[in-house]
Amino acid sequence: MTEVKKVVFVGDGMGQFVDMFLKMILFSMVAMGCALAQKATSFYSTTNAKFVAVISDSVLEKEPEIDHFEHLCPGYGGYELLHRSGDARSWIEVRYKGATSDLYGETMKTAAGFFPYKENDVVEWRGNLKGAVFTPYAVIYRIQAQDPDNHEKQLSRLVVVALNQGQAKVLGSTTGKNADADAKRLADTASPAK
Repeated sequence: MTEVKKVVFVGDGMGQFVDMFLKMILFSMVAMGCALAQKATSFYSTTNAKFVAVISDSVLEKEPEIDHFEHLCPGYGGYELLHRSGDARSWIEVRYKGATSDLYGETMKTAAGFFPYKENDVVEWRGNLKGAVFTPYAVIYRIQAQDPDNHEKQLSRLVVVALNQGQAKVLGSTTGKNADADAKRLADTASPAK
């Protein structure tokens, strides 16, 4: 009679390696899918008076005390912007679900000059794009101010504001040849995906 021996593989090294390798590939694919599912990107809006709701404007008043305006500007993700001006200054404040963040003091400090004003009509919105849904977490806009050391010179910088669902705050500003890339990096620190 032929003797039958039972063969038992204990700790099959190659099988464990393949199993571990497949788990690593699966984990990497899931991680990449999550990273690809949300992508930091920019959308843009305007503060141009032709495309906003005028709340008040000294041009419409008979005898205004000072030049001023307040414009409600459209935004993204439930946010709106208030573009405000008074006493030769202008700035942006953020409104979310009826709550407006007062950013005047922080903006004037960040502008680092005299009589700061919003320089153009563009507002950049930084946020995550997941599928077709854009969820903003910061805005960037250009402000200009008079140089305190040379009143004939203008200082230009990008102001970065974290949105924080009704608790907006100025994160800071950037200047120089890399101002745009630096502003995006600063804005991306406000991303909930970080």
